[in-house]
Amino acid sequence: EVAAAHADALDVQIRMLRLRRSVLRVVASRGSSPEETKLMHRLTQLSGEERRRLIDDFMDGTFGTVDADPTAVAMVRAATPDLPDDPTGEQVAAWVELAELVGDEDFRARMRQAAVRQAAGRPLDIECDAGEELMEFTRQKVAEARKSGIDPLSNRVAPVIDDLVDRFAEVFARTPDTEFRNWMAQQFEEAHDPRVDRYWRLVWIVNGWQMVPNLIPVYPWLIQALRNDRAA
Repeated sequence: EVAAAHADALDVQIRMLRLRRSVLRVVASRGSSPEETKLMHRLTQLSGEERRRLIDDFMDGTFGTVDADPTAVAMVRAATPDLPDDPTGEQVAAWVELAELVGDEDFRARMRQAAVRQAAGRPLDIECDAGEELMEFTRQKVAEARKSGIDPLSNRVAPVIDDLVDRFAEVFARTPDTEFRNWMAQQFEEAHDPRVDRYWRLVWIVNGWQMVPNLIPVYPWLIQALRNDRAA
C-alpha cells in the first residue's frame, strides 16, 4: 500500500512536470510577459477537477437560468475541453485562452442569446416555420461554395449570393434589391460573434480533435461575401 501511494504521488508529480514543461516551451516561443507567464502557470496548474469545475461554472452560468435550446446546450456540454496530462504547447496556449474566454461575461451573454434564439425557433429573428429551413438552405449553399473553393471576395461568389438573397427575399416577402441585401448583411453581422468560432476552435485544439471544416459556422464566409457584394 505504501509503494502504491508513492507511485500515485509520483504520477501526479510527473503530470505536473510535463505540464510545466509545456508551459515553459510556450513562454519561450511566445516571449510572454511576466504577467502572462504567471497567468499561464496559474491556469495550467489547476487540477483536472478544478478545470472541470471552471468549465461547469461556465455552462451553468451561461445556460442554467434561461430557456435555451436543449440540443445546442447538449452539444456544448458534450464538447467539454479536457487538457491532457502531457499537452503540447499549442494545447496549453489554447487552454489558457479558453479559460479567459469562458470567464468573459459578455461572451457568456452572446452564447446565451444564441441558445435562446435557437430555442425560440427564431434564427435571424425569423418568426415563422420557414426559419429553420432557410438557415439549412444557407448552410448548404455556403458549404457547397467552400467545398468548391470559392473565395468570398472573388467574382465567383455572385451567383451564390444571388441565390441566397432571392430565397431570403421570398421568405420575407421583400424585393431582393440593394436595400434588402444591406439588411441581410447587417442581420448576419449582428448574429455573428467571432468569439463563438474561436471558442470551438480552442475546444478542438485542447481536446486534440481534428478540425472539421463543415462544423465551422458559415457566418464568417457569408459576411465576407455579403460585404463584397455590397462593395461591388
